[in-house]
Amino acid sequence: GPPYTVGLSNGPFTHSWRVQMIESVQQEFEFYKEQGLVDKLIIQNAGPDVNTQIAQIRNLIASDVDLLLINPNSSTALNPVMEEAQEAGITVVVYDMPIDNDKVLDVFMNQDWWMAPLTEWFCEKLGGKGNIVYISGIADQPGNIERDVSAEKVLAKYPDIKLLAKANGNWDQAAAQQVMSDLLASFPQIDGVLTQDGMSLGIIRAFEAAGREIPVITGETQIAFIKKWKEMKDATGFDTVGIVNPPGYVNNALGIGLRLLQGKKLKDEVLVNGHIIYTKPNLIVDNNNIDEIYEQYKDWADSYYVNSWYSQEELDALFE
Repeated sequence: GPPYTVGLSNGPFTHSWRVQMIESVQQEFEFYKEQGLVDKLIIQNAGPDVNTQIAQIRNLIASDVDLLLINPNSSTALNPVMEEAQEAGITVVVYDMPIDNDKVLDVFMNQDWWMAPLTEWFCEKLGGKGNIVYISGIADQPGNIERDVSAEKVLAKYPDIKLLAKANGNWDQAAAQQVMSDLLASFPQIDGVLTQDGMSLGIIRAFEAAGREIPVITGETQIAFIKKWKEMKDATGFDTVGIVNPPGYVNNALGIGLRLLQGKKLKDEVLVNGHIIYTKPNLIVDNNNIDEIYEQYKDWADSYYVNSWYSQEELDALFE
């Protein structure tokens, strides 16, 4: 029984999203600690290497954790070590990434639920017509592929919106600025730019550098962009929307895992294919709440993100 020891195995740790993720779980862990539910949190950052992550998970198993949270570096390579953990009586919850293992609970954002509303907003804002470009994320990344499919599905409903070009900005402001500059040189009329997180600011900078009018563009929730958005809204009435992809969603996995340890049962309808829980974005930033969000985050580092995670009520709703 409680108090439980929690182990967390993370991969890369250089990106600010991952740093903020670890800070989020440390913060929420204190909440559960005050309730007497947990006492020890052991965090291991493997970097991108799979074998390092496997070795670190073995260390966590040896440390006698009760709950093991994993942000996996591979969809298949961790299967044997996850089985070792389960055989040792440890509750294992994978989060943030899809995996190929139907014996392990996997909690992650449904990328269609993220990308479709963003694309719908964009098409409506264009009045259903115009020339657009799409700046996508990292080409072969599974989450990015899901977002591309989602965007294509929505765009297909708007025959008068013409996709001039698609390019990859790799979720990076500098890379997105470069590909946008190249597209601006190729196309004299661009009415809209559809994009994802970590790129909107770079795209706007490309338009500014080219002396071109800022078109309809989808926003994001990295703090650097939130600051720019507020400034542009106040100056010109600039209007966009940003959907959170929060680092704090690690805490959804933590909350679910702790409930499972206490013997609570997930509702059948919550599970997809018997082992997946899709989480939905629970915060959308638009011109109605940007002022409030800006006030909340204006002193945060530019590289951080608007953060959120499921409330205790939202977590309880997943269980019988």
